[in-house]
Amino acid sequence: MGNMFREIMSQNFPGVIGRLGDLGQVSKEYDEVITTCCNKLDNIVCTDLESAKNVLDFLKKRKLGRSTCIILDKIG
Repeated sequence: MGNMFREIMSQNFPGVIGRLGDLGQVSKEYDEVITTCCNKLDNIVCTDLESAKNVLDFLKKRKLGRSTCIILDKIG
């Protein structure tokens, strides 16, 4: 896990579930293929828009970089 993601998770923002790539398990046999092919594994999964805004504001204030958030209540 990169420094940016550790920083985000250390803040314990309500509604932030985690990095997409950390939320599932893949057998070692397929791990390299999946991490190479899936560029969305670094997206941050959030329950709602407010949580995503908090993450992005935090990244901007600390100049830690950019990220994409998957907002669960907007899916479906």
